Amino acid sequence: MQQKAMYVIIAVLAALVAALVGSLVAMAEEGKPTVALKAGAATFAGALTLLLGVMLSLGVVGS
Repeated sequence: MQQKAMYVIIAVLAALVAALVGSLVAMAEEGKPTVALKAGAATFAGALTLLLGVMLSLGVVGS
């Protein structure tokens, strides 16, 4: 497996972990599954964008 693809997979997995934590925190605070789903989706999108942005600026991924 190429090293850049491995870094992208790691970024996606880290974003999924952040989304899980975000949804668990929302579930503990609000107690509603829809709020937890929305919080998890927003956290996933934000974390993935941030991680890929950092990786692009460091030159890990990209052309």
